[in-house]
Amino acid sequence: MRTKYKPWAKPYIEEHTEVMCPFDNINNCKNYYLEIGSGKGQFLVNMAKNHPDNFFIGMERNVTCAGFTAKKLVEGEITNAKLVYADAGQVLPSIEAESVEGIFLNFSDPWPKKRHAKRRLTSDSFLGQYYRILKRGAKLIFKTDNYDLFTYSLEILENSTFKLVEANYSYDGKDPFDEITEYEASFREEGQPIYRLILEKL
Repeated sequence: MRTKYKPWAKPYIEEHTEVMCPFDNINNCKNYYLEIGSGKGQFLVNMAKNHPDNFFIGMERNVTCAGFTAKKLVEGEITNAKLVYADAGQVLPSIEAESVEGIFLNFSDPWPKKRHAKRRLTSDSFLGQYYRILKRGAKLIFKTDNYDLFTYSLEILENSTFKLVEANYSYDGKDPFDEITEYEASFREEGQPIYRLILEKL
């Protein structure tokens, strides 16, 4: 599902620097949870609202989605979350090792063509970056509606240094440290199963 381009998004982001985190300043934030691919921001905003003692950073490369997220942060007067408007592939290598409390991947682009496999956010190169930046004992939590991406991710994990904590083929959404995304709400209304992986850095 593509998001229609909104010309107001980029000016809004530029105007509301209070909710933005420039990617080259991300290491100034401490003890944060990272969501890669924040979409329109429902998950990020609700996690921040419902877990006020934690700090969250969302990362989004689509300017329109980033605009929607920034707008939600501003209008919700959220002070424990920031948005990075950038591509994860460019930002992750600059994040300090063992500095992130946890990572969320919610309904990432499945990149279904085989030649695009390296772009998938659960490819081995991305998993290596996640392992490097996560603190010991921290978790990577991945949700998707795409069965092929889910099974691909399980196969990649066989050669990963992560410990597999959970592989759920029909996640009910009842984890208290979780929120439903915009996509997830639509999929659940359609009766489509949600797949979830939880990985832990040992």
